[in-house]
Amino acid sequence: MPKATQDSEIQQENAGKEPSLGPACGFFFLLGCVFISLSLIALAWWMGGKQNVQAASALRTQLIPWIENSSLSEPDKESIIERLKELTADMEANRLTARQLSRLNFRLSSAPIFQWGVVETIERQAVASPELSEAEKKAMSDACDRLLRTALDGRIAMEQMEFAVQQVANKERLSGRLTAHDEISTADLREFLRRISSIADRTETSKDPLGKSVSQVFRMMVDDALSEK
Repeated sequence: MPKATQDSEIQQENAGKEPSLGPACGFFFLLGCVFISLSLIALAWWMGGKQNVQAASALRTQLIPWIENSSLSEPDKESIIERLKELTADMEANRLTARQLSRLNFRLSSAPIFQWGVVETIERQAVASPELSEAEKKAMSDACDRLLRTALDGRIAMEQMEFAVQQVANKERLSGRLTAHDEISTADLREFLRRISSIADRTETSKDPLGKSVSQVFRMMVDDALSEK
């Protein structure tokens, strides 16, 4: 078969395929996906000498201000910032070991927990939609709760989050912040539900109700990272 014909058939075949879970725009959490400048956090945690001081500086001057302007709910925002300030104080007092810093980097750098406001906004739109059935609204709330468990379990990375909200949110070019569309069609809400359910199914995440807020999940992740197990 001529090469040109083969290439044409391959292009037609690929055109019908669903985008993969790793779109080109996807990087891990704040190492570029949320905002490029927070790559300093990973750098600080791995550099020798003044690891604690450098990590504290990155949290205080970059991460905390970013969260202050995020779409997280005010109670979650305040709780997360409070915990980050506690971490900053511990780092500046050199109370965290190199292992704990490494575990914090591993536990948080690939998790999209700081972007969870976009999920909550989409869920609110779904619950308020007159076109979705009550069964669909409950399925949406259950799926969002289950997706949060994937974050707690460390089973979802920022690239998967971006894939999930691809049709219902925008990504700011400089900050990487995800912002839900003001108006989301019923079809796009259903596609979002399908995608997050697919992610949870593929990662074999439990369907048991989590019953935790975003800030509670964040604190649990931090506590797990700081444990010396």
